[in-house]
Amino acid sequence: MSRIKVLHLVKWYPNKDEPLLGIFVKKQIQSLQNHCDQKVIAMVLSDDIHANIVRVENDVNQLKEVVYYHKKGLLNKLRVMWEIWKEAKQFHSQITHAHVLGWTSILAYFLQIKNKTPFLASEHWSGYRTNHFHEKSFLSKYLIKKSACQAQQVQVVSDFLKKDMLKCGIQANYKSIGNVVNGKAFILEKNKPFTFVFAGDLIQETKNVKGILEAFEAVLQTNNDIRLDIIGDGKDSTYYKELSGKLKLNSHVYFHGNQSNDYVFKMLSQSHALILNSYFETFSVICAEALLCGIPVISTRCGGPESFLTMDTGILIESDNTKELTKAMYSLIENYATYEPEKLKRVAAKFSSEVIGKKIHQEHLNILNGDS
Repeated sequence: MSRIKVLHLVKWYPNKDEPLLGIFVKKQIQSLQNHCDQKVIAMVLSDDIHANIVRVENDVNQLKEVVYYHKKGLLNKLRVMWEIWKEAKQFHSQITHAHVLGWTSILAYFLQIKNKTPFLASEHWSGYRTNHFHEKSFLSKYLIKKSACQAQQVQVVSDFLKKDMLKCGIQANYKSIGNVVNGKAFILEKNKPFTFVFAGDLIQETKNVKGILEAFEAVLQTNNDIRLDIIGDGKDSTYYKELSGKLKLNSHVYFHGNQSNDYVFKMLSQSHALILNSYFETFSVICAEALLCGIPVISTRCGGPESFLTMDTGILIESDNTKELTKAMYSLIENYATYEPEKLKRVAAKFSSEVIGKKIHQEHLNILNGDS
């Protein structure tokens, strides 16, 4: 079969204002490059533009990307939607793929009605767990539910996310397909002190870095040869730095701020274990990246990570349990040699760009053949 034409309507996508926004969405789309002719259309709210609406087009490695920037205001948003509608029809795609339910899936649904173009959606949003979905207007909730129901398929990054969506009353033909995890472990010497690393947003209500610092302080009481690297930034960054000082951890804890993907992989490669202490995660790319670097993971049972983490990949603990985290850290230091890097890497390999791309492409073909 010849290469199919796929139109991607994207709610989150890297752009000039937020270069890392929806990077996992872009990776999924890029994984399809060997299978499809694709066009991406995204819409971004921005005040840093010279007109009410600005269209920017890029062609990167034969992937056509169009980002519509618009200033705040309902009229501007409606005008952009109209421009996207016209551009989408002109592309004459065989299938529409909406990423993150909302205007993307609603527009894809209308395209299905108008042009008989089948569509599917991919979802990553954690707002179904945090009640943000219920805070949407009645009309928004209705249209999201309607478009999800009418989609040939809704792909979710974990069964955990599917359960949360079902609890919100979103009925759909669900299919679980994980995020793309790519990158390369660096061949580097391990740090001399046993090193734990955290990478993510410094937001207490989701990541609970406070619990990591407290558990690290407890372990430090009996083992002085340890280190904690914290990569990322967020609204609680200052609070965490002050807490580190209060707990007298500053000679063992290092804050690195936001860093590039290569920097993160170097840190993972030099470290001994990753800690994820989240209250909830729809997938957790960083856990898979740690395994790709051959290091075990301590993770809370927070949803998405359980879809691929087991006791063979590290230690799973209950959420919001600092004592259990402390015990897990002790255990990992003592039993670190039992974890085989190559086995950990094989677990992460099932999320490679090649594997995920083939899975998504097959679902596209199934839909076009009426087999979804």
